[in-house]
Amino acid sequence: MKKFKTLLLFACVAATSVQARDFDQQRLERRAYEAALWGQAVVAGNQMIQGGIDAGQELNQIAYFSEPPTWKFQQPTPNNSTPYVQIIYDVKNGPVVVEVPPSTADFSVFGTFEDLWQRPMVDIGADGDDAGKGGKYFLYDAFDSDIVVPENYLPVPLTTYRGYGTFRIITPDLEKETLEASTQYILEGFKQYDFSKGSSDLAPMDIFDEAYSSLFPWDHTFFTSLHEIINYERVQEIDKYAIGMLSSIGIERGKPFEPTKDQIESLDKVMAAVHEELQHQLVNLTQPRWAGESQWKIPVDLSMITTGMTYEDESKIYIDERAFTFYTYISPPVKLGSATAYLMLTKDGEEQLLDGSANYKLTVPADVPVSQFWSVLVYDVATGSYIRGAEPIGLASTEPHVVNEDGTVDIYFGPEELNGGVNYLPTGNAEDFFLLFRFYGPKDEYNNNGWMLQDIEKL
Repeated sequence: MKKFKTLLLFACVAATSVQARDFDQQRLERRAYEAALWGQAVVAGNQMIQGGIDAGQELNQIAYFSEPPTWKFQQPTPNNSTPYVQIIYDVKNGPVVVEVPPSTADFSVFGTFEDLWQRPMVDIGADGDDAGKGGKYFLYDAFDSDIVVPENYLPVPLTTYRGYGTFRIITPDLEKETLEASTQYILEGFKQYDFSKGSSDLAPMDIFDEAYSSLFPWDHTFFTSLHEIINYERVQEIDKYAIGMLSSIGIERGKPFEPTKDQIESLDKVMAAVHEELQHQLVNLTQPRWAGESQWKIPVDLSMITTGMTYEDESKIYIDERAFTFYTYISPPVKLGSATAYLMLTKDGEEQLLDGSANYKLTVPADVPVSQFWSVLVYDVATGSYIRGAEPIGLASTEPHVVNEDGTVDIYFGPEELNGGVNYLPTGNAEDFFLLFRFYGPKDEYNNNGWMLQDIEKL
């Protein structure tokens, strides 16, 4: 009898517990969180397109920088040592042609055509399919078997209808005359148009110092974007499970997405938590470049290399790693060459986060092992992009700067001007910041540990 009463009591408690839980609410938040990590790369890719449209760019219109970017170029970790060409495209209604100029004695092109998931399709330029000779790239729907690539066109089969390209113009320097010639190189050599039209009627637009942002939406509008994407793009086999999860939060093909006020509040909370997780991953990178000797880290997960920049192999999709990568990264290449190397710093020598309200000094050792140049740029942890309002945003060895007698370079960081403004980079509009040190043409000393970046010093 006593045993029966105990079981009855347990059953009553269990029933009460089940009744007290809001299963619909818990399912919404659980599925939304995982869907956000799964869909981060494609929404971020879509933001590359939407950012251009918001800035006034049209599909098949060339957008370019007549000078290197300022802080207003709000994309994940861009650099300011070269001008950019930005293109956005859509092949749902037919193939698109992008004409790329050949390399010259002064200028060359480096970049990649990406699909909407930011999977690299085809590289361009000296290391790309045109081998520096320039040419006409034929962008088309890879699943349309009726399309035939015309003779003398370079094929770009796309696995999504939409995509983007972020191309860098490599210049010998950033002098005024060089940049004017670079602009002419862009205007004469780059063209984009529907193949059926044969030419473009859209004039290229200069976006230097214009607001051009593709930053990620960290609220419920993320799911609005995801709803638009899955209703526009083709559903592929690999996406069906995730899209099934999305139906739990009201996102389905062919149906409107109309979350209630309470659901919007829940989705805002979910995206704030996802944002926190990705920032946590950013500031706690696990791959040191010089283990035990310096806080500088490798900024991408090894799965990026092993999967050919796609984050997919024969057994799985690297969902978490992919989401983190595209929080701080854009436009991965098909072939990861040896032309550049990147290192990231998020903490000082005491393993404390780099604080936007504190002062720091970084001493770059002499004889940086590069055949071209080096640069260091400052980014906001909260956005993965330039600190808003910061000027300047970085320092490169090709720019005017002061070098110490022993060949070292002291660079200062802080909310207020330091060192009389010499070799100074502002951080005041960021709660936490991080640095990217770029090596252009890294030499053997970088690879064989014959040279090392020291920790940043908090002043």
